[in-house]
Amino acid sequence: MGRERILYINFEDERILPLDVKDLNSILEAYYELYPKNVDRELYLFFDEMQNVPGWEVYVRRLYDRGDLKLFLTGSSSKMLSKELATSLRGRTLSFYLYPLDFLEYLDFRGV
Repeated sequence: MGRERILYINFEDERILPLDVKDLNSILEAYYELYPKNVDRELYLFFDEMQNVPGWEVYVRRLYDRGDLKLFLTGSSSKMLSKELATSLRGRTLSFYLYPLDFLEYLDFRGV
């Protein structure tokens, strides 16, 4: 898989803020304008801090329902962990909780 089939967006980047849910479709439109050969190919979307866009759940659900996109959402907000997320995306989510290393784990990780 080529790198051109991966799209990463950081929704804390001030250059794209403020965004409304209506603006999100322009991201994919711009991507497909740059890579028209990928219109019918599987695409991997990585959206970081997506909770910064009000109403993002509806957009993500629509993208997921297309079936040709692999979506990865990350966030540090409690909004990403809430039961509301599971309700709005009904059975379309897998959650992974990543906790920081404590000091001893860090030392072990670094081989100290």
